[in-house]
This record gives sequence, C-alpha cells and structure tokens, in this order.
Amino acid sequence: MKMTMVNLFLILFVFYCSTLAFFFVKQSSFIFLTAGISKSQESLLRKFSHFEVNINHNGFNLHGWFINREISAEHPLIIYYGGNAEEISHNLFNLEKYEKESLLFMNYRGYGRSTGSPSQSSLFSDALFIFDHISDTYSIPSTNIILMGRSLGSAVATYVAKQRHVRAVILITPFDSLVNIAKEHYPFFPVKLLLRHPFDSVQIAPEITSPMIAIIAEQDRIISNEQSVNLVEHWGMKSHYVTIKDADHNSISNYPEYWNTVRLFLSKMAKRSIWSMCHEAMTTNKIVKD
Repeated sequence: MKMTMVNLFLILFVFYCSTLAFFFVKQSSFIFLTAGISKSQESLLRKFSHFEVNINHNGFNLHGWFINREISAEHPLIIYYGGNAEEISHNLFNLEKYEKESLLFMNYRGYGRSTGSPSQSSLFSDALFIFDHISDTYSIPSTNIILMGRSLGSAVATYVAKQRHVRAVILITPFDSLVNIAKEHYPFFPVKLLLRHPFDSVQIAPEITSPMIAIIAEQDRIISNEQSVNLVEHWGMKSHYVTIKDADHNSISNYPEYWNTVRLFLSKMAKRSIWSMCHEAMTTNKIVKD
C-alpha cells in the first residue's frame, strides 16, 4: 500500500513537472496566436493598397497601413497596437469611425505580412522603432500622437508611452501584468518563474506622463475588470476608465458606447493645449470613474 502511494506520488510529480516543461517551452504559441491574411481578405484589402507601408527593423519586414491625413494637435496620429490573436487589417474597415485623425496599423512580427517571430522584446523594440521612424520621417511631434492598444496591445502601448511622451493613451481591455492573468487561470503553476513574456505594465505605469483612458468590457472572462482597474490606479498621469455594459473581451468594439467613448476622449484630447499638457505633467491627479 505504501509503495503504491509512493508510486502514485511519483507519477503525479513527473506529470506535473512535464506539464510545467511543456508550458515553458510552448508558451509563445499560447500567448502569440499569429494570424496571416487569407486569400479572401487579400482581395478586400486591394482598395487600401495605397496606404501600405513596409518598415525594416533588424532584418525583419514589418508591414502595415498608414492613413496619413493632415496631422496636427487637433487631428493627431493614432498608432494602434492589436491583440494577441489580431491580424490588424480588419481595422481598415472602420476608418469612418476616426473622422479626421491619421492612423497607423502595423502587424507584429509573424502576423499578416510581417516576418519573424513575436516575443515581448521584439514587440517592444519594433514598436519603439516604428514610432521613431514615423515621427522622424514625417516630422510629427510626439505630442501629436495618441497610442491605442487592445488587450496584449495595451502592454505595447504602455511601454511606448513610458519611453515617449505622447498626447494621450487609449487602452482597450487592458491588463496590469500577464503574470497576474496567468495566476488567475493557472493557480497551481509557478507562473512568475515560467513566463518569459511577463508584459508587466503595472510596474512602469507610475512613470508615464501622458493621460489615459481604459475601456473595459463588463463581461470580460479573459482579463478581469480588477486587473484593468489596477493598471488605471497605478498610472502616473490623469487616468480614468469606462466600463461597457454587457460587452465581453472580443465583442467590446461592437457596442456603440465603445465608439462614443473613443470619440469623446479624442475630442477632449484635441482641445488640450501645450500649456495644459506641461501643467498636467507636473501633477499626479487621477480621475477614476465607472
């Protein structure tokens, strides 16, 4: 009997360790659900071909679309960062939602027509390179740029906002740390030791000097509302959040309230003067609302 219990324990221990090893080796494929562009999508995208851009960084081609209208403080450039399973071209079919803003949609490495393989370090490095490349090439002040990140893209937007003082940040279904998400979904695993891509936004959020709005899905089962609010509460500049009733993680942008919130925030940010931006950067007041 004693030997049977020992053998059972050993079997369970080996199984547990094997599972940990499997998740450690394969975690990138669980985090980054790379997606290409289908043949049917290719034909639909032809009408946007004049917006296409290719940017080379460290030997990898980063592909996307740059809708360059007249960029100014009143009509800023929005740089959008997609979710972990998001091939970014579908955003081109919502251009009318943005009125006069310019838009930059770039696929991460391994997504769409971008080459290479994604990782936390490559997403961060590419995002900063693209930001500087576009800013320098088209002489766009960083204060005329708004960052917009959805889900995993919220971590990329947060990283860029920490490195560059932008006009504002819009985060959709954001999270505080991938470690905290993993702990919630896999409580029996030592995720802090296993994760090679922690995307620890909450650690750098207090250093950010740009205002932010978070748009949260009330019924989000992937990223809890508490994790989103935790990031808002640690943000270094004025920040607030709006919860879209009944929306879930993937359906949030289907709700009119979502687009109304985006438009209202963009309108408010367009009216911010350089003086007010400097004044706000010297304060740490926060507005948190539901």
